[in-house]
Order: sequence, then structure tokens, then C-alpha cells
Amino acid sequence: MAKPSRPGQGERRICLPRDYTVVDTETTGLSTESCGLIEVSALRVRGGQVVEEFSTLIRPPWRQVLRDGEWREGYVDDFIQGLTGITDEMLEGAPLPIEALPLVRDFLGEDLLLGHNVDFDAAFLYDSFQKYLNCPLKNDTLDHLAISRKLLPDLPHHRLGDVAAALGVPYEGAHRALTDCLITYGCYEKLRALALSLGTEEDFQRLFEKKKPSKPRYPGVPGHPFYKKRVVLTGSLATPENADRVARAGGRVEKEVTAKTDFLAVPAPGDKPLPGKNGGPAILPQGAFLRLLGEGEPSAH
Repeated sequence: MAKPSRPGQGERRICLPRDYTVVDTETTGLSTESCGLIEVSALRVRGGQVVEEFSTLIRPPWRQVLRDGEWREGYVDDFIQGLTGITDEMLEGAPLPIEALPLVRDFLGEDLLLGHNVDFDAAFLYDSFQKYLNCPLKNDTLDHLAISRKLLPDLPHHRLGDVAAALGVPYEGAHRALTDCLITYGCYEKLRALALSLGTEEDFQRLFEKKKPSKPRYPGVPGHPFYKKRVVLTGSLATPENADRVARAGGRVEKEVTAKTDFLAVPAPGDKPLPGKNGGPAILPQGAFLRLLGEGEPSAH
């Protein structure tokens, strides 16, 4: 089991359980420091069967959001609204975090939490529990993304939609939390069966034994806008090709926004970088990201 990154947080486990709770969140962005929950859903599973469902919208703080290339007041920006279908109007009547989170905590109980890239969901739940309930999220977690990478190594990508397509699990309605829970549940049960058809649970756990890290592949290009910068790619920009091009320039692609992130690339229209809010990373709309990416780019050979 991996050690937790936050005080009192549960551990990351590697196992193939039949009893667990699937969890998924939708948020206003990627940073737990400046963004918040807008939806939490969960499925309680016993003996491999769903026995109970839970879902709630959560009204986040009113804040500055990016709309039509400009900063305006609202709950969610254009990108999040387009991704999830959750609008300001839907959130206006939703319960506040202090009202919704006790219900979330009661449903999760002490269950093992399964999610696709579950560290993201656990981080938002942990910080929200601490902020509004004055208690940490103590549940252990199991990452469905990590499982899919080990058991489906030939897939070019391991987004939830890619895994679902490979396993024949319907993907309609994705990017709403409850639907994503149902998709993750269907995929996990098939991956669990696959793992046990190839060996024992101990054999499965050995797939996660750490190997000696490899050296960086590219020296980078001094003077490139992304040289020695930390970049987070989102949506349709989060492709292996774009990540490789950032790496060739000498940048570092990370999964989530932190205090050290320099650029956040978003698939929104716009050719100019936008300043981040509250000391956050610079926002790169698609046109601006691709323009900067091509500046002084080295040859692939």
C-alpha cells in the first residue's frame, strides 16, 4: 500500500475486492486550492453487485470564471459547463458544501473507494471535508486508471472512455458523476475477471512493483516558452503527442494543478495567454498553447 499524501488520509491499495464504493466527482477546475466540488456520486457495491446509489449537486462559491474569453462572475466556466453539462442555473438551487458533504461522508462510510484517477477525487473530497467538516477523508482508495494501465497495456490511451470502449462497456452520458461511476463499475468488474483469468490476486499485485526510474528522454530547448516549466493539459489537449512535444521542449507535463504549475492549457477558443487568478498558472487557450508549443520546437529526429 502507498503512503497517503495528506495527514490522516487513507492509503492507496492494490487489490481486487468484491465489496467497495465507486466514487466520482465533478469540480470547477483542477486545483483543490482554488476550485471546488460541484457534484459527488457514489455506488455501494457488495459481492460485485450495486446495492445502493448516491448523487448530489453542490453549490460552490461564486467566483471569477472564464466566459467567452473574459473573466466574469459565476459558478462554472465555459469549459466545465461544456464538459459536464452542469450550468450556473442548475447549481443555484443546489445544497451548499456544509449541507451536502455530511451526506457524502455518511454514504461513503469506511468503504474502500474505487475511482478512475481516484487520487483526483480523493484530494477534492479530503480538502472539502477538512474545510467544511473539520475532518479528513480516511478511506483507503483503489485507482481504476492504474489497474487499466497494467491490464490493458496496448491501449494508446487509458481515459475512461478508451477503457470502456476496449471492454465493451457503454459510455453514453459520461462526465456526469453518477454515469461515470456506473461506467467505472462496469469496467472494473471486467478488469477484475481478466486479472483473475491470468493468475492470482498476488500475481496482479506484482504488476505494480516499482522499477528503477528511467532518465529523461529529451534535453529540452533552452529559450522555449515551456523549457523547465510545469504544464497541465486538459480535455482534448491532453494527448500523448502534445505531452511528448512539451517534453521535447524541456517542459514537464503534470496531471493536476499545484502551486508550482506554470501553465494550464484548456481546449477553449483564444490565441492569447490569459493571466491566472489568485496567483494561479497562466491560462493557455487552445490557439495560444499550440502557438507557444511550436516556437523553437526541435526536430523529432
